[in-house]
Amino acid sequence: MKKLIAAIVLSVIAFVNVNAQSVAFKVGYTHSDVIVSPEPVNIFTPKETFHAGIAIKDLKLTDKIGFQPELLYSMQGFKIAGVGNVGIHYLSLPLLITFPVTEGLDLQVGPQISYMMNSRVGISDLFSISYNGIFHNFDAGAVAGLEYKVSDNISLGGRYYLGMTDVNKDFSFGNNKNLSDYFQMRNTGIQAYISFSFGKK
Repeated sequence: MKKLIAAIVLSVIAFVNVNAQSVAFKVGYTHSDVIVSPEPVNIFTPKETFHAGIAIKDLKLTDKIGFQPELLYSMQGFKIAGVGNVGIHYLSLPLLITFPVTEGLDLQVGPQISYMMNSRVGISDLFSISYNGIFHNFDAGAVAGLEYKVSDNISLGGRYYLGMTDVNKDFSFGNNKNLSDYFQMRNTGIQAYISFSFGKK
């Protein structure tokens, strides 16, 4: 999987070097949650986090359809019964196809793959310890959202991410039982952001 991500990143970089029109720095808010099946007595609740990174904008596949790869630091996670806190730190690669809706407004959809850099468990983000054994290193899902071009250099956007893979690892906690024997867990989240473009148009 690491080799696959590396190959995708290198392919995107090669494509961008030839076709890049502008680069955007983006930063924003994430309403992070998990979809748990079956959910054990409603103990998981959302948490508020953030994301930041770069996007390669204005790449054209056709006159109307565009391609926008991004590389993001994205913090996912959730709270447990109001007293526990889990933060999962990802390096994410959304590969988005863009479609114009109206003047200045684009629909964006596509896959996203993520590599877990770290996960932390504690009573809050500040009071937590690294604990990577409970989650899989990779996550994959789909993204859909809208982005509005306020000016030549500033855009506002929002999107929804739905994880397609079970990030709950086969972590043994006794009696040869694994967490994934009891429930599956998928990342999900809503993001709102602002982006600042620079470079050639």
